[in-house]
Amino acid sequence: MGYPLQLNLAGRLCLVVGAGSVGRRKLAALLAAGARVRLVDPQLPDATLPATVEQRPRPFRDEDLDEVVLAFAATAEATVNERVVALARKRGVFCGRADRPEAGDFALPATLRRGALTVAIATGGLSPTLAVLLRDRLAERLGSEWAALTRLAGALRRELLQAGRMELNRLWLQALLQGGIEARLAAADGAGLRALLLDVTKDEAMTTRLLQAIGEEA
Repeated sequence: MGYPLQLNLAGRLCLVVGAGSVGRRKLAALLAAGARVRLVDPQLPDATLPATVEQRPRPFRDEDLDEVVLAFAATAEATVNERVVALARKRGVFCGRADRPEAGDFALPATLRRGALTVAIATGGLSPTLAVLLRDRLAERLGSEWAALTRLAGALRRELLQAGRMELNRLWLQALLQGGIEARLAAADGAGLRALLLDVTKDEAMTTRLLQAIGEEA
């Protein structure tokens, strides 16, 4: 069983060896996470890349791991990928291997994102395809309204922390879900949303602030 976690890679240097389709996907995901990326491949993509990408148009070398906190071996050559993983381990750097995930230090789950909400699904390497199919099934049920719901949940948590009433957080979130808040968000039912929030919080000012936090009220 793997150990699931979310890494804060903002401003951290990561290595991607291989600029093919797989490597470019790893690059895009790392950039979306705010990481700095060192991209190594004899044939780098022609596309203009952000300034946060350090391009090294040559084969992989040991020094490419200098100052790196996370690495991906994503070339089409198994021997190169094996060498990247081996050298990364010697330096204490976790390395994922695209061609043989089980031979690397971690495997990436199938992910579904709705704003700040991330749903990750893994099968311990038994069937990545099943993880993708399950993610796609969940995507049909978790629409864009869950991004707003996550923002609202964050605003509610801040309100209750400030008021010293965190014992209500779970209770109120359960009440909002049972009251169909996601359906009201999906339908852009502002009046219904306000009525539900007011019914749960019994606080007009807090309700207004919560609506403002998700852009439902100016």
